[in-house]
Amino acid sequence: MASELNQQRIIDEFLRCFRKMIMEPELAGELVRIAKEHINEPNAYERISEEVSSQTTLKITDEHTDADRMFINLLIDVVKGDSNLY
Repeated sequence: MASELNQQRIIDEFLRCFRKMIMEPELAGELVRIAKEHINEPNAYERISEEVSSQTTLKITDEHTDADRMFINLLIDVVKGDSNLY
């Protein structure tokens, strides 16, 4: 039961993020820009997380949730995948 509740919480967090990106179309571009800017730094995950929180309307707490970690990792994967296309 706790696992199901945790999964639902993660899904709910992701949905809030996607809603925000639909409501603010420029947000997706900002997220990609931030990720590209920091992707090659040794502490890329932390820098991207900090910049997303400070420069966009998405706020990631210092204590990252599972959804936060999944989102940042997805953002990194998107940018890495994009750079592999060229």
